[in-house]
Amino acid sequence: MEKAIAWDAGAGAVRLLDQTLLPGRVETLLVRTTGELVDGIRRLAVRGAPALGVAGAFGVVIALDEALRHGWSEAERDGAIDRVRAARPTAVNLAWGVDRVRPFIGQGRDAVLAAALDLAAADEAANRRLSALGADWLLARVDRSRLRLLTHCNAGALATAGWGTALGVVRELQERGRLDFVYADETRPLLQGARLTAYELAAEGIPHAVQVDGAAAGTILGGLVDAAVVGADRIAANGDVANKGRHARGPSRAPRRAFPSSWRRPGRRWISPRRTDRPS
Repeated sequence: MEKAIAWDAGAGAVRLLDQTLLPGRVETLLVRTTGELVDGIRRLAVRGAPALGVAGAFGVVIALDEALRHGWSEAERDGAIDRVRAARPTAVNLAWGVDRVRPFIGQGRDAVLAAALDLAAADEAANRRLSALGADWLLARVDRSRLRLLTHCNAGALATAGWGTALGVVRELQERGRLDFVYADETRPLLQGARLTAYELAAEGIPHAVQVDGAAAGTILGGLVDAAVVGADRIAANGDVANKGRHARGPSRAPRRAFPSSWRRPGRRWISPRRTDRPS
């Protein structure tokens, strides 16, 4: 499967897999201007916190190239970078990616590109390490040879520089031969689960089903899955998490039934040290 975002050295551009068209059409965008990148971010052609961080970093390189082509002043160049940084105000990683490579501008365009490429490589490496740890954690807590999992939204390769976070754990289990089946919540209103997660699972040959969001609690309480693996949009001080407005502990409150849950948060990726089997 093509990466969600990558630097095309031959074209001197950012290559984006247009996620607004998936799964019906697979098309890539070659982004050579900051205006095109801002548009792609706002349309959700590229989305997912880690991928947006990489987009921000590459956006600085694009702004430098654009400034050279058009003879921009320093103020014009900085304005273009700021527009990339602010393209999606709720995306913390987007601003973070810009800020990580911006200090290298004084060392030249190649130094900025090298920093952006390092950032992308580090994200993928972190995803793979996280996925191995997550798989180990689940296998230590679920007494089954092959796991049945539930996931919500899309925290896979499409949301990152490569491999995926929550869905990366699913891929890791598949590679180990320890995965049975995956239930993917549709994730209204943009259907990231039905469109994107299902697309990734199909590409990996992973048996799966897409279910309406309201079916998640029944799937868990009915004993159809052994664990839930999701991204974490928000984490409360007591460890409760929410993803797309859905409270992660709520559907897992099966009386006298332990239900392991693990989650991933961009920037601070970690695994729950406890099981959600206490009464509440």
